[in-house]
Amino acid sequence: MRKKLCGLTALLLIVSLLLCACSNAANVREETKESIPVNIMQKSDPAEDDTLNVLMIGSSFCYYYVEELYGLAEAAGIKMRVCNVYQSGCTLEQHWTWWKNGKANYFYYTTDENGRKEVKNTNLDYCLSQQNWDVISLQESTSKVFKTGVENHFNYSKTHLDELWGHIKEQYPMSRYLWHSPWAYQIGYDRGGYQMVSIEQQEQNVKLVSEFSNKICEIYDLEQVNTGKAWQEARQNGYDNLCARTAVENGKGDYYHDGDIGGGQYLNACVWFEIITGQSCVGNTYRPDYTLDANITYEALQEAAHKAVQSLKG
Repeated sequence: MRKKLCGLTALLLIVSLLLCACSNAANVREETKESIPVNIMQKSDPAEDDTLNVLMIGSSFCYYYVEELYGLAEAAGIKMRVCNVYQSGCTLEQHWTWWKNGKANYFYYTTDENGRKEVKNTNLDYCLSQQNWDVISLQESTSKVFKTGVENHFNYSKTHLDELWGHIKEQYPMSRYLWHSPWAYQIGYDRGGYQMVSIEQQEQNVKLVSEFSNKICEIYDLEQVNTGKAWQEARQNGYDNLCARTAVENGKGDYYHDGDIGGGQYLNACVWFEIITGQSCVGNTYRPDYTLDANITYEALQEAAHKAVQSLKG
């Protein structure tokens, strides 16, 4: 009987020790998990393959013109894949918040030789993991800048940018990083308590957004894609109908998204093409499957884009 009790006691002691060991092991695993640095996904130079992989992280201001960008690249003999991490109206703060919390709130689009593909309800890290990116871009909502002011909004955004860019660059240390500085709304815009009433106001809008973008690019060592300057260049030449079917009578005008027949999409694509490839868009033979408004030509849009890009080079 005494032997049985001794055996049972020994068994209970062993079980107790095992449970304690398991508990400690679980704690070690959790601590180790928390202390392990983020694995760098990029294992090779993205320039080593034959495809220029471009990822735009932003709002609808990086959504509409990607097919035109792909078309320009194809016409120039450049194999390109253009992808979007997109949600309408998304701000820097929202990108940062969703990334920190792993929120699957994005649409992820891929445009390449197979057409345009959509993935719904995904998160930023999933999108980042899809390609060995040559180029990654980010943008801010223009209204945030001109309503708050350059310094105030930069100081407010710095924490978000520090962490978000830090994470992305850790994952892709060999990629090229761009900052998108978008265009001013068209005269007639009236939304959210803000109105666009004059060319002077447009110019001031672009000036503020450019100043904000210049500060961002200087601090974070980014290249700037200033589509805002290209739009103002085109507007100075009389092309003010660049937005999405802006005529009020057709009921489709929104006065701020880039349009097809208005030429905004093609103009934006030309700016991106020149920045990304280093080639001039002037003379590119690509034409979309829509016809521009009568007073606009593809050649004039190419010239406006080229002039804006050249102005950034000083």
